[in-house]
Amino acid sequence: MKSLQTSYEYVLDEILKLRRQISETFDRLQQETIRKLEQLHSSLKISLENESKQCVEFISKLKEYDIYCSENICSERSFIINKKCLDQAASADSFLRKQIKNAYIEFQHNKDLKQYLDSCTELGNITIHEAPQRNCVDPNRVVSVKDQSQFKVQSTTDGHVCFITGICEAFNGEIIIADANNQCVKLLDQAFNLIEQLQLPASPHFISKISPNELVVACGQSRCVRQIHFLRVDKGRIVKRNNIELEQDCHGMAIHQGDLFVTTSTVVWQLTMEGRLVKKLYEEKSRHFMGRVFLL
Repeated sequence: MKSLQTSYEYVLDEILKLRRQISETFDRLQQETIRKLEQLHSSLKISLENESKQCVEFISKLKEYDIYCSENICSERSFIINKKCLDQAASADSFLRKQIKNAYIEFQHNKDLKQYLDSCTELGNITIHEAPQRNCVDPNRVVSVKDQSQFKVQSTTDGHVCFITGICEAFNGEIIIADANNQCVKLLDQAFNLIEQLQLPASPHFISKISPNELVVACGQSRCVRQIHFLRVDKGRIVKRNNIELEQDCHGMAIHQGDLFVTTSTVVWQLTMEGRLVKKLYEEKSRHFMGRVFLL
């Protein structure tokens, strides 16, 4: 039931993220289209203003010639002014013929885009996957190595040789490893290529998956491991969720029925997946007990 709810919440989050991405894409298309509209409008406006100024100049000069012609001047000068007036009128007529008549802007929408959107009935397919049954093998069966391979997980930003202290698998087959020497967790794709690296404030010593795409990591220096970080794997990225501080050093942790169990040097604590303390399960008061990694 918890796995079903977790997968439902994850898929719902994916749908909402896709919707936001589509909205961002449409916002970008809208801004680019409006930018082109503004450029065209500004260009046409400037062109029309220049044409208007030119027309005013033509009218002003023609009026001057008209004034000269109305005055009592000699025939030779009248002929010259009349010739200039005709030339100016011809220039004005030629100018007006070349200008844009009744310019307006028209929008031609992307028909292919609209038709594609109209043909869509949903954002994606919703399918059901059945998780493999647990405990379907003999618990007493001896584990043997059938094959082994080596892969490089060192990144260019690492300052030390990798020291892997934990490993787990995400729901989509990606691998998360804890690198204590470089104080980080690394995400590998299904081909074991390094695709993401998240630095931590201290060295990770234990790592465990708490849901299909969430994990918990215990961090600290040497024997002083007092930080527990809750992380989330999301589309090729490792995202920090929250973290808690322990009063004592963490020597091991495990997940059981939706709760997190942590061993310190003398106490076993029960916590929720959100990091809230539920209760103290056990305390060794004799001081002879030292908590170690345990499985439930």
